[in-house]
Parts: sequence; structure tokens; C-alpha cells
Amino acid sequence: MGEKLLIRVSDTEFAALDLETTGLDLCLNRIVEVGAVIYKGETVLDVYETLVDPGVRIHPRLTAIHGITNRMVKGAPSPFEAVSELEDFIGDRPLVIQNAPFDLGFIEAVRKEHSDEPLSNAVFDTCRLAPLVFPGLLSYRLGPLARALGIVTAREHRAVDDALAAMGVFLKCVERVDPQGEMEYALFKERCCLQGLMELERSSGELLWPDGSELLKDAWERSLKIFIVYRSGSGTTTRRMIAPMGLVRVGGGVMLEAWCDLRQENRTFRFDRILEVRPEKKWKSPPVFRGPSLC
Repeated sequence: MGEKLLIRVSDTEFAALDLETTGLDLCLNRIVEVGAVIYKGETVLDVYETLVDPGVRIHPRLTAIHGITNRMVKGAPSPFEAVSELEDFIGDRPLVIQNAPFDLGFIEAVRKEHSDEPLSNAVFDTCRLAPLVFPGLLSYRLGPLARALGIVTAREHRAVDDALAAMGVFLKCVERVDPQGEMEYALFKERCCLQGLMELERSSGELLWPDGSELLKDAWERSLKIFIVYRSGSGTTTRRMIAPMGLVRVGGGVMLEAWCDLRQENRTFRFDRILEVRPEKKWKSPPVFRGPSLC
């Protein structure tokens, strides 16, 4: 089923997939389980799941995480056999993956051993998409993210269950981006696929600071920290000290990128959800900025 036949996002068949491995280093570690689901909308059309014999011993500390033992994988398909079966299963459908570079890295490492070309499927990374659609959550790891969005999950760190969780997160993102269910797939892909997001985030085009953001712009220009009051997508309001790093383009809009002391990581912030901005020295004074109410 080629993308040229796909019209709306709601009419598109996606394939969500997940891998379990013997570790995090794709040069040293191997795949131990593959899981994938094909779905359209909220309907699961097909499921693929297999244990994989990695050809190396599974350390007990990894078994403690995913529950997969050396005895369980004995006689299972090799990584190349499992990846080949996975490719046949997913076809050319768009892929939905949590932290796509990790899983795709292991898949491509197996393919490279046999001189195969990289996968050409479109990729949607829920780990990258969810923070843009649902900013301000406490964690974007799959388990906490799914729970925050009200997605019922089964076994964590088992491939097919994590694939289903990624599917659920993706559907929540689609629901927020395309509430009427009328968006064309081509437009959605342009705005939300992994490659598109990476390009938009660092667009070379000139980005303009929104009206009313003078204090934020000044803090950015002078490399200062500044206090904000921010409302998350769930409606939770938090006070944060941030260090503005500049503007990024996301899905055709402009967001603020800043180091967040509260979360101890770089974050993107929607301007319409910044309720107040105050210089650090005037934190106890009345508000001097109120962001525009756009939603």
C-alpha cells in the first residue's frame, strides 16, 4: 500500500513497532524481541510478535527489566530473520516508533550486516512529537507519557505492548493536531514526520518574535534567565525559571526554546501558554506580561 493511495490521516494504515534488546549500544548489543501492530484509526488490523535469539547471553539485569530469559529465546529466529519478517509485515506503511533513532539503529545495523538498503518508510517519532503537541508533561518516556494521556497499557518493556502504547500516544497526538479528522496525510507527514520536525526545528528562515514577547527576547539577547508562569496542555500551571535559547519553527508555527530549571532540560514553549513573564529581580512584583490567548 503506497502513500500515493492515502488521502486523509484517518484513512491511513500505520505500523507501530518496538524492539527489546540486550542493551543500549547497537554496536555491542542485539535484538531479543520484535513487536509491531498495523492499525487504521483506533482499529488494530494485524499484529506481529516474536522473540529473537540474539546469539549472545542476556544479562540478568536486562531480564529484570523486560522479563526475557536466555531459555525463552533458545530456538527463536535470528535478528536477521526477525527483521526480515518485520519488513514483510510492515511493508511501506508509515512507521510509528517511540524514540525512533534507537529502534531504527538496531534494525539498520542488522540490515547493514547483510548489505541491505535502509528502510525508506516515513517515520513518526512519538518521543519527539508528543512534547510539541502536549508540552509541559513531567516525562516523555513511554510509560509515564502513556499514563499521562490516559492510555491503558499492559506489560512495559515488552515489544508488542510498547508498540500498542506508542500507537495510543500517536493517536492522541493526531486527535489534537487533526480534531476534525479531515487532514490530508501528505500535509500531516510534512508537518509531523521525524525528518520534517527536525528540519522545521532548525529552519534557516527568519523567525519573528511575537508581539508582547519583548522581555523574553531581551533575556535571550542578554543571555539572562527569566521567570515565567506556564500552562501545560493538561491545564496545569507551573512557575519556572528559564534561559531563552531562541525561536524554533514547529508545524508551521513558532515556539520558544529554552533551558528549563524546573525540568533540568531544554524545552519548547508555546507563546500562547506563557501566562506571565517577569524579570528575575522583579519576581515578586505585579505581572508585566500576559501572553496572547490563542486557544
